[in-house]
Amino acid sequence: MRLIGHLKNEDSARTFSGYLAALDIRNLVELDGEGWAVWIHSEDQIAAGQQALASYSQNPSDTKYRAASEAAENIERQRLRKEAKAAKRIHDRDRIWAKSNMAPLTLSLIGVCVLVTLIIGFSPTFFDYRWLAIDDPTTPAGYGILGQVRAGQVWRLITPIFVHMSPLHLIFNMFCLRDFGSMIELRKGTPKLAQMVLVLAVVSDLGQYFWDGPAFGGMSGVIYGLFGYIWLRGQCEPGSGLGMSTTTVWILMGWYVGCLTGLLGPVANAAHSCGLAAGALWGAAPMARRFFG
Repeated sequence: MRLIGHLKNEDSARTFSGYLAALDIRNLVELDGEGWAVWIHSEDQIAAGQQALASYSQNPSDTKYRAASEAAENIERQRLRKEAKAAKRIHDRDRIWAKSNMAPLTLSLIGVCVLVTLIIGFSPTFFDYRWLAIDDPTTPAGYGILGQVRAGQVWRLITPIFVHMSPLHLIFNMFCLRDFGSMIELRKGTPKLAQMVLVLAVVSDLGQYFWDGPAFGGMSGVIYGLFGYIWLRGQCEPGSGLGMSTTTVWILMGWYVGCLTGLLGPVANAAHSCGLAAGALWGAAPMARRFFG
């Protein structure tokens, strides 16, 4: 882009800029210390721009300049209107999810949890969901520690997160998943959330299995992992776009402590603890790198 000269006032500069646009000469006018500078984008249009500026300077009141400028403005307005109409007709994936303020993987996880719950019913016995449990010791392959996983059914390390034991259990977890999952997915991307869900599911499910056996289910371990990640990452990297309100922290930590007391009934506390610890460590990684690096 090259400077070809200056004009004295804004109206004159805008008129000449429009005239150049009508001649299909890409340009820019901006205010500087000497007046309104006229810049030409393309090197091969410099000569044409200079010639046009010389002619304009000799007779700026010539009606052809303003007429050409107004015509160029009308063409630009029509182009912008067409682009706006075309954009409204395009319902691409990103715009759809942006409108719903929910990311695709998050919504898919919620859908799977609801579908599994409808299939096996609320308040299921272990017999009802043993095909999704981390292990089924009633089958030959299930004898021994993680027998079915060792026999090749590795998906069982993940599938317990889709099982929920009551309407309250499902609703609470899905509301948290909607908020925490969407926040991470919309800011960090779908692959990042997928990685986190897989890792947190395995960590929390293994923790609960070794603590209390295979009869458990729920997204809570993953939820606490996402919560811990967002909370700590927001503290360590304020510019990350992640953060947890004080009220949410108090509610989640209060629920965590309440579950540990046993007053809220049988709860997968080991899954909560392992997920929370893993997520918090993940979130605090930038601080650890600064401290040890």
